[in-house]
Amino acid sequence: MNLWKFGVCALAIMAVSSAAMAASPSTAAFHVDATKRGKIIGNKVSTVNLWQAQTWTPQKDEGADLTKFVEHIQFMMASGGNPSRDLFADPNDGAVLDDYQFDSLVRACRDVLKLGAKPFIKLSVPAKFSKESDVGVFGTDCLPPDDYDVYYRYIRALTETLIKEFGLDEVKTWGWGVLVEFENCDWFHTKDKSPEKSRDAFLRLYDESAAALTDVLGDEIFIGAHAMACTEGLWDERDLLDHCAKDKNARTGKPIPIKYFAVSFYDDAPDRPHPLSLAGTVARIRERAESVGLTDLRYGVDEGRILGASKGQAATDLVHRIVGQTYQAGYDARIFKILIDNDIDYFSAWSYSSSGPFAGYPMLAYRVAEKQVLYKNAKLLETTAEKRLAEGVECDAVAGFDEETETLYATAYNFKFDLNYSESADVTLTVDAPFWKNRDVEIKETVISDGDNFFCQWLKDKERLGIKDDAFRWSPDSGCLDSGLTDPEARDVYFKSLREGYVKIANTPPKETVTSVKVGEDGAINLAETLPRHAVVFYEIKAK
Repeated sequence: MNLWKFGVCALAIMAVSSAAMAASPSTAAFHVDATKRGKIIGNKVSTVNLWQAQTWTPQKDEGADLTKFVEHIQFMMASGGNPSRDLFADPNDGAVLDDYQFDSLVRACRDVLKLGAKPFIKLSVPAKFSKESDVGVFGTDCLPPDDYDVYYRYIRALTETLIKEFGLDEVKTWGWGVLVEFENCDWFHTKDKSPEKSRDAFLRLYDESAAALTDVLGDEIFIGAHAMACTEGLWDERDLLDHCAKDKNARTGKPIPIKYFAVSFYDDAPDRPHPLSLAGTVARIRERAESVGLTDLRYGVDEGRILGASKGQAATDLVHRIVGQTYQAGYDARIFKILIDNDIDYFSAWSYSSSGPFAGYPMLAYRVAEKQVLYKNAKLLETTAEKRLAEGVECDAVAGFDEETETLYATAYNFKFDLNYSESADVTLTVDAPFWKNRDVEIKETVISDGDNFFCQWLKDKERLGIKDDAFRWSPDSGCLDSGLTDPEARDVYFKSLREGYVKIANTPPKETVTSVKVGEDGAINLAETLPRHAVVFYEIKAK
């Protein structure tokens, strides 16, 4: 860290700054006013997804302790869609529709609570509630129930069972959703795939789900839905907002509750950002919500990050939608800034570790997330910038102040939509903190870069050992080596000879530099760092 001495004249500081900024193709100078404080930033990394609750158990944590920041765990399509998801004694017996057996979901909820988090249950339709079947690409029946009364009784019985196991007060603190990407034809549609009929079927399903929950839990439930949104669906997902604002529940005749609206957001590839940005995706939803009077909704991203990269044996898909390169650290820092700037409450991730949620050793993005949670109770500080960036480079900063702990946090990143990007960026931050003038402060700096990333060593080992891209079923750019490698010989080498070394690298936290300085009469704190490609820097500043 280049930490300039305080008390030197402004011309000297400008001279040092100019010399430093000439060293890299991109430069960015940020000014943070620690006296101008806005909204509470909140925990943007509060949530993770689980593909299937019924088959999930927390596995071995080898340093990726997500309990540091995860507060909610989402169970996708949790109440049915195929025999492995349906909660019955015999999911295949269509003649008996009330042989409920909720044990697997109860067990999963108990495991979530043991981790110090809350379940977020996305309700769905059991396959045997439809006499006909239309299984989509995700392996679940896409059709609505033949009888909505049967569905209502099922969800009500599930809710009553959860209350019996965990208590009313506890279950009332959980989150609820109806389906996954509800306007995605691959998840839900009527038999004829009519947009209008499919929309009406979902709105009825939402009503019945809300009725079953409120009839047991009371009116104050945290319920909403997750739309695809970033890609055009079978029908306009915003029709749900109109329905909740203007109509009455088809079962109860009461107002229809909605507390949040979530979207999916995936960039197409590391070099192909999605044409509709994350900010734009949420903005079009928020605009409709507020136009119909829904002004207090929470907004989140219930799944996303990056769809694919280079091709493996079968496809370009990324395991858990993350790359192993340090690119992911810069990408996630960029997402953090977008969430804050656009009042988006969270971005739910598939994984931060080598084996999925709560299993394996940490990816570099985990190191970013464990720093981002520090901003949870901090108030956003006004930050302005002057930049000179090479083409395509993004360099930005965020700062916050936690008034309870009297700690100032700041972060900056050097990012480009290009896995092969190789240039550094010179970043300076000037923090105006007059309340600390003439006081000693401690500055802790952490830079997260290639040097901390086990995947960089893997790429060298992969080339040295002649392991080809087709050793992966999906993209070889995925850092989830435990589940991504499918070639038997490559897996044997990885688990017997390589993995232990990667675990050691991954569990070595990024180096922290701690400096104590005396703030001058002007109350200014000046910081500078040359950030390598896709690197992220975090500062924690506190009076001694």
